[in-house]
Amino acid sequence: MKKLTTKKLTYVGLFAALTFVSNYLQIPLVTPFGNTRFHLGNVFCLLSGIILGPLYGGLAAGIGPTLFDLFDPVYFTSAPTTFINKFAMAAVAGFVFNKRSNRESKANIVLASILGQLTYIVLYLAKTFIKNYYILNLTYEASMVELVQKAGVSFTNGIISVIFASIIAIPLLKAVKFE
Repeated sequence: MKKLTTKKLTYVGLFAALTFVSNYLQIPLVTPFGNTRFHLGNVFCLLSGIILGPLYGGLAAGIGPTLFDLFDPVYFTSAPTTFINKFAMAAVAGFVFNKRSNRESKANIVLASILGQLTYIVLYLAKTFIKNYYILNLTYEASMVELVQKAGVSFTNGIISVIFASIIAIPLLKAVKFE
């Protein structure tokens, strides 16, 4: 790991703050799979990974949403898994983006965003299944019904997040010099 500088720490704090605040800016959505809300939190998690890299981007993406969960009694108990899921989302996006040869390629940005978002969706759905089936002791069928509903909503949010992150990343990569 390279030396942690004041500049790097500042960027981690900035992106953690952006992921935290963006969770409050919500747009309610009605989908065929159920009602959901779109917020820019996942967009900034993906951007954290792409701009800051896997480790620092993962930390920023994990810290902001986890703080959001800790300050809201509805989501308080989800905070630990939120940190893991959001960290993994940004880390995968950052890893994929940084390992590709043409870092400023739009296709590279889109691929990193898609793989980061898919990582989050898989982890989120796994958490939902484990909670429903093993902790709440719901039947397999009942667990799968909720899983299918949440998968549809998660993929809808994921597509929107990938589009926004891919568009915003292009000018940000030119403006922000992290390393």
